[in-house]
Amino acid sequence: MAEQVRIAVVGPFSGPRSAWGELLRRSARQFTEPSLVWELHDDRGDAECGVLRAGDVTDDGGYAAVIGHFNSAGAEGALPLYRRAGLPVVLPLATRPGLLAGSGGGALRWCPDDLGQLRAIAAAAAGHGLARLLVGHDDSDYGRHLAALFTALPAPPLALSALPSPWKPRAGDAVAVCGTHVGVAGVVRGLRRAGFDGRLFATDDCSVGEFAELVGTAGRDVHVTRLAGGPERRVEAAFTALAGALSGDPAARGERLLARIRAHADAAFTADGELDVSPGTDAGHGWEIRPVRPARPGTRGTGGAPAEVASFDVAVVGAGVVGSAVAAATAAAGARTALIDAGPAVPSATHWSGGIVRAYDPDPDMRALAVRSHQLLWGRSSGHARRYGFRRTGSLVLLGPGDLPEAVRGVVELQAGGIEAELLTVEDIADRWPQLAAEHAAGAVWEPGGGCADPRLTTSEYRRQALATGAQVLDDARVFALEPHPLGALVRLDGSSVLAHSVVVAAGSGTPALLAERLPAGAGTAEPVTRRIRYGYFDRGGRALPALVDLVTGVWGRPMPEEPGAGTLLVGRPVDEWGVPPGGGTQLTPEQVEYVRDGASTVWPWLREARCLGGRHGTDLYRKDGPLLGVVPGEPWTVVAACWSGGGFKTAPAAAESAAEKVLANLRRQGRISA
Repeated sequence: MAEQVRIAVVGPFSGPRSAWGELLRRSARQFTEPSLVWELHDDRGDAECGVLRAGDVTDDGGYAAVIGHFNSAGAEGALPLYRRAGLPVVLPLATRPGLLAGSGGGALRWCPDDLGQLRAIAAAAAGHGLARLLVGHDDSDYGRHLAALFTALPAPPLALSALPSPWKPRAGDAVAVCGTHVGVAGVVRGLRRAGFDGRLFATDDCSVGEFAELVGTAGRDVHVTRLAGGPERRVEAAFTALAGALSGDPAARGERLLARIRAHADAAFTADGELDVSPGTDAGHGWEIRPVRPARPGTRGTGGAPAEVASFDVAVVGAGVVGSAVAAATAAAGARTALIDAGPAVPSATHWSGGIVRAYDPDPDMRALAVRSHQLLWGRSSGHARRYGFRRTGSLVLLGPGDLPEAVRGVVELQAGGIEAELLTVEDIADRWPQLAAEHAAGAVWEPGGGCADPRLTTSEYRRQALATGAQVLDDARVFALEPHPLGALVRLDGSSVLAHSVVVAAGSGTPALLAERLPAGAGTAEPVTRRIRYGYFDRGGRALPALVDLVTGVWGRPMPEEPGAGTLLVGRPVDEWGVPPGGGTQLTPEQVEYVRDGASTVWPWLREARCLGGRHGTDLYRKDGPLLGVVPGEPWTVVAACWSGGGFKTAPAAAESAAEKVLANLRRQGRISA
């Protein structure tokens, strides 16, 4: 299989301008092919956020090109970053005048600039015999900028002036309103309420279907400027050229790629990358004015969502390993997916996981998930599993006398699932691993195919897959509440909301705060409870060791091939600290280190003298009756995947598969995705 080429798509995929981001999303799906991966980066149509997303893209270092930004101010701030990184940029819809002037290349713009649309409005007003055109705005930075450009234009025979306040309309007046489609709709409604019934012109941000729904009956005699042929045409043309350039020459980068994009384009460009307009064309070239078409009763521009709400088929709350794997599965099945990450301030349990991978677990339900996870991921070819950070060291589970009957059943189940496993005696353990002490155990389950993984790499690979198949990641968007909505669920975030037809909560220790009394209690358990996990990195002195879990003492350990702690043994011991807040850290006190050392030296006697090279602590969610994986009662319709009681990482692939299957089945019942 040819190596995939990654392209960053930057635009407003959430927030009040998300209707524009949908154009980019639609083309990314249309041009999906095995060798091209379009990864969405949400800048919410905000200039500052756009520059931050540009930083994310350039820091990644793995992209061939960028397509977007929609917001011109964001593009202006981002372009120097891309230029320094040598990343070609394709701009389908950024219309600010002079955006590429003097740049010397590095970007290609598929649209004419705003001066053309303003001249097109003036010409249309003059053509209707209007004497005066008053120019207003929605008080956004974008609207004020456009209005200032407009009133500075020479536009005979029209008289152009700013819309005064207070204002009394007179015969022959027309009003042009500059700004975002949400803001302009509000201004238009206000003018109609004030008694103005004359002709209104709105700038190009209003050339989305949502605008007609927002203005409602106030949209009579409102005309909207749009790029000739519609903005969709510009976006598709830009994607066509970029996809054609990379499909024909996947290794092209920098100037070579820019030259190939020009060769595949349906337009000509100046040396700076501006759309080349032939001399003598009319002042409004590339723009057209069209009347607003009334919205059909009962319809909404984003499928029933309020204008400030982004709409998805599924919202996955929690971007740890399970949540990221769920998002990858639902997006791959064609569901519009939002993966909502609480961000670095609230790291997931995955961030602090020990990452031990095995198929045996004394609990039959967890064992079934672990066996399925081995079949889905951990047991696949070494090259495939290594992409997820997995390393085969073998896995050893030490058993007490009471554990032996279940272990016999478990080994039979593992072998039936195609997993190599055997029961070992204490003598077997001493012969194979003389550096271990197992006299306190009654035996062990040995899996040569077990081992350990870097949880960060595992999560990152699932997240990459989710992005590649169209999922949108909402970073640093803390979830406050899940509320019922006529179309599903309203997920309330910092400063915005997400509407989803289905929700998956895989938020680890944050799950009880979101689902509260909806979580079923286990027998004798009032509710799931958090517990502190704490472990240290000890110098293993070059010893070759398996990953190990001791069911007798509760200690566990695994070799660390990755940072932090490369070349060490990561060792954990249960801590009797319950009801702790979610989160974690990278510091242990000397007393905490010695607590871990004392317990672990029962299994690894040489740890009594080994140097401790650091430690960390995190939080897990426990439940007496085992994990929660399924649909929870109440509204909104929600699947939960939580309460792994410290051993969930190994089962993540199967847990995510199960959660995704439930969500996709629900979406198929609703007719939102095909069967």
